[in-house]
Amino acid sequence: QASLANSIAAILGTHSRNIDLYRQHDALLLSFVRSLVSTLDAKDAYTRGHSERVALIGRRLGEELNLPPQELYQLYLAGLLHDIGKIGVDDRILQKPGQLTEEEFHRIQQHPLIGYQILQGLTNLQAVLPGVRNHHEAWSGNGYPDRLKGEEIPLMARILAVADSYDAMGSDRPYRKGMPVNQIEQLFRRGAGNQWDAAVIDAYFACAADIALICTSYSLTDGNLLSRSLRMS
Repeated sequence: QASLANSIAAILGTHSRNIDLYRQHDALLLSFVRSLVSTLDAKDAYTRGHSERVALIGRRLGEELNLPPQELYQLYLAGLLHDIGKIGVDDRILQKPGQLTEEEFHRIQQHPLIGYQILQGLTNLQAVLPGVRNHHEAWSGNGYPDRLKGEEIPLMARILAVADSYDAMGSDRPYRKGMPVNQIEQLFRRGAGNQWDAAVIDAYFACAADIALICTSYSLTDGNLLSRSLRMS
C-alpha cells in the first residue's frame, strides 16, 4: 500500500508540475501576444484598446454559445490578434481623417491576409488563424478576403465579426463619432443572416448588458469608449 501511495503521489506531483508548466507557457504566450498588440496600438491612437475589447466581447459571446474553455481561450487570443495585419498597412491610411479612396480601402482589406502571413509560422498560434484571416467575411458571401459564405466561415471568425463590428461602430474615429448602442443593435437586427451569423447575433442580445459593461469598464482605463457609456441611455 505504501508503494502504491508513493507511486500515486509521484504521478500527482508530475501532473502538478506539468500544470505549472502549461500555466507558465500560457502566461508567456499571452505576454508575447500583448506585445504584438501594443505595437499595433502605437500606430493608431484612435483604435488603441480595440483589440482588447474585441477579445473580451468575443469571449463573452463564446460563453453564451457554450464554447468549451480551451476554445474560449483561443477565441480571446484571436480577438487580441485579429487586426495584427494592420502593422503592414501604411500609417497614413490608418490615421487618415477623411474618407478612404478605393485604392486605400483595398489596402486596408489586405490586413487579414497580412496578419495570417505574420502568424502562420508560429506553432503556438495556429488555432487563432481562422479568426485572424476570416473576421471580415460576411454570412452572405460578400466579405473578404476569401468570400466564404454561411457556415463555410469558421465559427471563431463569425463570433469575432460581431465583436469587431460592435466595437468599431461604437468607437469614435477622426472622421466620425461612434454610434449609440441602440443604433448598433438596429443594424445587428437588420444584418442578422446577411452580414452576420444570426445565431451569434442572438447570443449578443442574450448578453448585451454584459457586453456594454465590458466596454464601459474598459473605458475607465482607456478613454476611447468613455463617451459610449454616456450615449447608451
